[in-house]
Amino acid sequence: MITKEITLCGKPVTLGYCFATEISFKDMAEQDITDFMVETIPLIQANQQPDIKSVIYLILSCILPYYEDSAKAPVTDRDIMRDATPEELGIALGTIITMRADFYHIPAGEPEDKGADEKNA
Repeated sequence: MITKEITLCGKPVTLGYCFATEISFKDMAEQDITDFMVETIPLIQANQQPDIKSVIYLILSCILPYYEDSAKAPVTDRDIMRDATPEELGIALGTIITMRADFYHIPAGEPEDKGADEKNA
């Protein structure tokens, strides 16, 4: 599991990225995390906001695996929906994108889905 600590709702929260993250996201968002990333990264690069509901599901999917066997998570889904700032959500999303790249050993600047590029060539 790749872990990083961020501030969310004004509290320190540790995010964890592993296969459980991907399974949780698919269960909650009913979308594969790879598809979400393929849609989201161009939006971020164009200074557009991705679907906020999916972003919150992604953040929760990273919180749940880390706190599963230990203490109670410092924030809940309701806390995130009511008290998180747009800046905190943006930092969380950027952190998760980086964690995913670290998890899969994706070099910086490489497309995440090389297969799609190769098929279009």
